[in-house]
Amino acid sequence: MTSFMPILLAQQDAGIGLLQADELLEEADLLSRPQELLDRLTEMPAVFGVIVMLVGIVCILQGYRWHRWIVVVLALMLGLAVGELVSDRVGRSSVVAIAMGLLFAAVASPMLRFTVAIFAGLAGAFLGANLWSILQGTEAGEPWPGAAMGFILLALSSFLIFRISIILFTSLGGAAMFVIGGIASLLHIEAVQAAVREHLAQHQLIVPLLVGVTAVLGFVLQENWTRGGASSEEE
Repeated sequence: MTSFMPILLAQQDAGIGLLQADELLEEADLLSRPQELLDRLTEMPAVFGVIVMLVGIVCILQGYRWHRWIVVVLALMLGLAVGELVSDRVGRSSVVAIAMGLLFAAVASPMLRFTVAIFAGLAGAFLGANLWSILQGTEAGEPWPGAAMGFILLALSSFLIFRISIILFTSLGGAAMFVIGGIASLLHIEAVQAAVREHLAQHQLIVPLLVGVTAVLGFVLQENWTRGGASSEEE
């Protein structure tokens, strides 16, 4: 779900407004609904799409090495999103969102293991919700069973396999941001936007496949690099 925070924040900048908390879960399987994804990405500014894509590349390639900074940045983004939801209830104010963002970022580093568990769980919820919807096909209902199972599995696993959990959620989140940012950027190029829309709308599995392949490549690269670094230190 952290992978869709850039979309939500971009919509807020465009004056569209964030989803309510009870609607966020329904958006967890957005990758399996290409037409709705295209509609949301069309509203994302081109510059924001490029930034999201670049952040995704950093997460994919250097997720574990820079995991402290990445976790703080993700905590800031999560705090901004939560702050916007809170401000909808108490009267819209950017001060509330900024304060929540700074608060989340401030506690992320001292409570690193718990923060990693939360983001690993959110990555698991994102993965589980999309897999649930894809496997259920046209008969898919609410994605919460897959999201719940994914959240519990990866959140608990992070306490047992801390390094692997960081590599997993940075690879998955980075892959989603890279693909989402790339598509959003292409939708602002007139020469290719029609072809991109046509192919993504006709083939439901293209976006999940791109995210999955990119995430696997990122996981393999990070795992090899971190294991190689650990071996060299032992020598």
